[in-house]
Amino acid sequence: MKYKQFSHISFDLWLTLIQSNPKYKQRRNRLMLEFFEIELEASVVDETYNRFDKLFNNINEITGGNMDAKELWLIFLAEMNVDVQLLNLTSLQAFTDKTEKLFFEYHPTLLDARTPQLFERLVNEGHTLSLLCNTAFTESTFLKKLLDLLGVGKYLSFKLYSDEMGYSKPNIKVYEKLYSEVQKLKPLTKKDILHIGDNPRADLWGAKNFGIEGRLLLPGETVVTVFENK
Repeated sequence: MKYKQFSHISFDLWLTLIQSNPKYKQRRNRLMLEFFEIELEASVVDETYNRFDKLFNNINEITGGNMDAKELWLIFLAEMNVDVQLLNLTSLQAFTDKTEKLFFEYHPTLLDARTPQLFERLVNEGHTLSLLCNTAFTESTFLKKLLDLLGVGKYLSFKLYSDEMGYSKPNIKVYEKLYSEVQKLKPLTKKDILHIGDNPRADLWGAKNFGIEGRLLLPGETVVTVFENK
């Protein structure tokens, strides 16, 4: 595939541009144990969180909707034997504020440290770039700050997050939103747009179902090596 034929390139975020810091989830789960006075072993919380994280992502992909992060936390806390009737949005926000501090102390990192240089080159060549990201427990407010911290946010003409749109990939409405935002930058046809991601259903099938080109990252690839090889 010759990438210079595409005027606009859209990128997925998790496991396409960034990877989690394994220490973050462990520290966040320990904070949760203390904050909500959960009387369970930490290992049980870790295993249950991982299971629910995958479940909620699958639900969003299958339904095409987007479960609110605070709703996800309430469901998860109920599984942890917390009486959610005693909670309110204020207490949930207080927990979220504490997790944000941890998130940036143990923040995700770029899969390839050369990504900012790649984005700069693509923009200088005349491409416009954007982000198309499904969210779950980690809200878009965290991710916007993170992209700036990692030095890639400034190269993105716009960023689309499922928690802000109310829809998740591969819902065709997500790709319709991508297309409409691209049109605000310059008049392009679908054949001029490429979306790159790691998820066969959300990224590859979702893009192709809408009618734009999709490129699936293969094991061991990064967005930098993909463009280096072409």
